[in-house]
Amino acid sequence: MIKQQFGGATAHTRIIGSDQHLPPVAATSPYMTAPSLGPGIVALRQAGGYTADIDETVLQARKYLDRWLTKKCGRNANGARVIKCRAMLVADIDDTLVSWYSYYASPTSNWTVDKAAESAVMKACGTPAIKPTVKLLQYAESRGVAIVLISGRTEAQRSYTASCVKKIGVNGFKELIVRSPAQARSTAERFKSQERRALVRAGWKIALSVGDQVSDMSGGYAEAGFLLPNPMYFIP
Repeated sequence: MIKQQFGGATAHTRIIGSDQHLPPVAATSPYMTAPSLGPGIVALRQAGGYTADIDETVLQARKYLDRWLTKKCGRNANGARVIKCRAMLVADIDDTLVSWYSYYASPTSNWTVDKAAESAVMKACGTPAIKPTVKLLQYAESRGVAIVLISGRTEAQRSYTASCVKKIGVNGFKELIVRSPAQARSTAERFKSQERRALVRAGWKIALSVGDQVSDMSGGYAEAGFLLPNPMYFIP
């Protein structure tokens, strides 16, 4: 587990999570692992390191959320009081709620990017749930915390993305935010931090942001970020 500080527009966001990322989390350019590195990723999965890192990161996120609710919303915060507190959890989707590992590790993909094939997988909801993260969102919702999903997917992908998220068990999200055509060229960090800023300015308190990329939580407007492992690709 790692703990790092990243600057934001309104405050520093403490990021807690896994260092199982290639390239290092401080990289500034997009990255997709090479086929030659695929066997190493498969070995990591088979050895249980990936699952262990997800479990630990989610556990730390749940403990943090409980502490945050006690501090910000009252020691005995129930659903009604938390809603009054306007608490929110923001989460990414790809390799946060659903896993692309099986797709990229398959002989058909072999760790290469094929937008048309990936779109077909999305439409079919062919990415299995990452259950610990799904359960974290379900738990947060049970505490009265609003759930907002911010994804780099596009407006054209909204309908089947929403259906897939509900299918895997995330039914009570308040909003699904995807890229508009005007946001197509924004970095993930800029796009997501601007959307969080809008939520904060609307009166929400974002307790934490959960994702597999530093760009899911850097740029401010969240009090903490929880970073899941992803050695497959990097999106700044």
